Amino acid sequence: MEIVIDCNQIISKEQFYNFLLPVLEAPCWHGRNLDALADSLVTGSINGVEPPFTLVSIGTGLNLKPDMKAFQLKVLTIFLEASVQPERQITVVLK
Repeated sequence: MEIVIDCNQIISKEQFYNFLLPVLEAPCWHGRNLDALADSLVTGSINGVEPPFTLVSIGTGLNLKPDMKAFQLKVLTIFLEASVQPERQITVVLK
């Protein structure tokens, strides 16, 4: 499975979670913060969609406000952290 996130189209944290959590089939109680995202991707077993899958991040969001650029970098760090967990089988592609 491939999950494509177009960073140039996501301009707020709320929009990011509104997109990603349904794609992951996250439970309704899934937190809408970076700690919860890290828990569900790095340690796993709470989402309906579990690895193996590929997370594709398109664009760099160059036109984003500084706080969203910082958020994007934190999200990418979480994605990469999840990808180095051998049991998780998550591949990250940056385009």
